[in-house]
Amino acid sequence: MMHRFLLLATLTTTAAFAAPMTIVFSGNATGTIGSKAFTNQGFTITFTTDSVSVVQGGASNFPIDYTTPSGTVAAFNIANTTSGNLSDNDAVFVNQSEANIGIWHDNGSDYLDIGAPSVATYDLSSNFGPVSGTANSFPQAQSMNTSQGALVLTSVSGVSVTVTVSTSVPLTPVISTAGTAWSTGLAQNTYIAITGVNLVPSGTPPSGFFWSTAASFAKGQMPTSLNGVSVKVNGKPAYIYFYCSGTVSGSICPQDQINALTPLDSATGPVQITVSNGSATSLPMTMNMTTVSPAMLEFSNSYVTATHVNGSLLGPASLYAGLSTPASIGETVVLWTVGYGMPTTTLTAGSDLQSGPLPTMPTCTIGGANAPVSFAGVVSPGLYQLNVQIPTGAAHGDNPISCSYGGSTTQTGLKIAVQ
Repeated sequence: MMHRFLLLATLTTTAAFAAPMTIVFSGNATGTIGSKAFTNQGFTITFTTDSVSVVQGGASNFPIDYTTPSGTVAAFNIANTTSGNLSDNDAVFVNQSEANIGIWHDNGSDYLDIGAPSVATYDLSSNFGPVSGTANSFPQAQSMNTSQGALVLTSVSGVSVTVTVSTSVPLTPVISTAGTAWSTGLAQNTYIAITGVNLVPSGTPPSGFFWSTAASFAKGQMPTSLNGVSVKVNGKPAYIYFYCSGTVSGSICPQDQINALTPLDSATGPVQITVSNGSATSLPMTMNMTTVSPAMLEFSNSYVTATHVNGSLLGPASLYAGLSTPASIGETVVLWTVGYGMPTTTLTAGSDLQSGPLPTMPTCTIGGANAPVSFAGVVSPGLYQLNVQIPTGAAHGDNPISCSYGGSTTQTGLKIAVQ
């Protein structure tokens, strides 16, 4: 949890489709609508949205499900009975690992769902046709509010689902900047930040998406695609850690941003970076890949991301009130960094477990004085830990800090608080 917090606090800097989507459930049902009863009548329930993506959220009792965006029109028709609009239910793409698509009550446990394996990889660039299977028939027989009165389905049969997305041309992603998080370089197994326009679905929630929502993550694999967003470095898939949108009101990002972990690739020299958002792919950006690209993660106000050995946050007391405290002279502290290249152990591509010491120790200075490094190594995917001692030459207050490794030096302007 500490590692995720540190990455969240430091990697995030302060629409891709104009295609309507239609989801149609059809089958036979028995139940009531208002004062009318119907028996084994054909029905359709249709959800249509002009919004641009399927976003995470929806029914409060299914917080990790996928639902059509707010404002979705939900219409129904019951043969020989009546038609109208639903007013309190969503069409939900259930948790990818469940591979179901269904209609759920916002206010209860009733549901109608169909197994649909293609949901696990669904994005707005593709359709899937009729889906048949066993339907669960609103077992609590709770009513759905509609324009024609309360709709209650007591049984359903022969249900199929069709999802259609129009063939409108997706907007092309455009990369503005790319490079090691909080720096400018590029190396293998390094977190990079990519900014630009049309990089992510415009229905992205203000807080963005993390890779922990991907089905593959539960199986110990970092995702190479997250809700249709993917990155390639030198033609090899990178791992999508996080993305956010700059076009969503209240977003934590001022522009579209993707944070990705570069693949294991020992190539050096000019390589190309591309971003795909659904079916649309950006023009490549060419960058120079080196063996290492060291950078320190940053808290706000240019304070280096660091902790005491007990895991508590390191910084002036005012940085995170009640949580952060300065370092002491002679204390060994932990710096959290990226871009230090390969450890002495062999890493497994795509695994969410990485660990191993670096072959040599970086050289660090604090306040211009040498700061001895007692440990340096990767401790989780792309995240490097440096145990560094505060030198006696450090001054009271803010001290400049930097580290060098493999002929490269971390970004300038960083500071660490010492008391």
